Amino acid sequence: MPLWAVFGLITAFFSALMMLMQEHFKVNGYALAFWIKVACVMVSLPFIFINGIPAHPMFYVYLAVSALLYAISDVYFFSAIPKSSAGSVSRLVPSAGVIGFLLWFIIDPSLFFKYIASPVISGLIFMTLCLFAFFALRLKKCTITMQTLRDVWFVIFAATVGPILTKLITFYADMEQARYAYICFQAMMMMAMWLIYLWVARPVPLSLFFARSTWQYGLLIGMVAAAMILTKFTSYYYVDNPAYIPAMIALDAVIILFFYKLRGLQPRGDVLSGLGIVGCAAALIILKAQI
Repeated sequence: MPLWAVFGLITAFFSALMMLMQEHFKVNGYALAFWIKVACVMVSLPFIFINGIPAHPMFYVYLAVSALLYAISDVYFFSAIPKSSAGSVSRLVPSAGVIGFLLWFIIDPSLFFKYIASPVISGLIFMTLCLFAFFALRLKKCTITMQTLRDVWFVIFAATVGPILTKLITFYADMEQARYAYICFQAMMMMAMWLIYLWVARPVPLSLFFARSTWQYGLLIGMVAAAMILTKFTSYYYVDNPAYIPAMIALDAVIILFFYKLRGLQPRGDVLSGLGIVGCAAALIILKAQI
């Protein structure tokens, strides 16, 4: 199995574990996002002292843009869930991978000509990514309205552009330095933005934000999130088109369905669509090996 797929699958496992932990602890969403980033800084900072930091300025330019993008996206995301439900929001995000797949060819035209040289395989890869989005859309049975689209348009935009920015970041530093600096400095930037937003908009009461249960569970989930971001960022070093990574991470929903099955719980989604996502992941790995 190629390394991009290995790290993508590991990321999907950590992503599923993080969501299951949040389902159990039920930490306030906005506060959770902040304390996750605190944990990311705590985990990554010692490795920065060991490995040093990247020197190229473009690493930090793209990192700052991605931090701003995800900081705003998370505010939109947590605001949309109470109005539109987590299910309807999460169903729309995988569609961004199809758009991101095509956009990357504008940034890397040489890769486009490489794919054009194998038109059948390339067409099948594109169809597989479309099927990923289709099965993700069917996985959770929640109503999607035009209001939902208006609420989460920036989340979809971030899910499209974010992987592209992450792949660009990998061009400006070696992996050992970049992955820990990425986790730490992006987390610091996002924390600063969220603290400003917290002070101005007060999206959550300060008493709840700094409650003992909030930061304890938030840091615990954050340790898993830090591992997830580490494996996710590493996977971008081994793939030519960044759209493949979010597609592999979509397996987290299937892992959660499998967990429910093991616990004897009623699966909260369409099992056949989950199997479809697994089939798409296998097909993507096989097809990508042909190019």
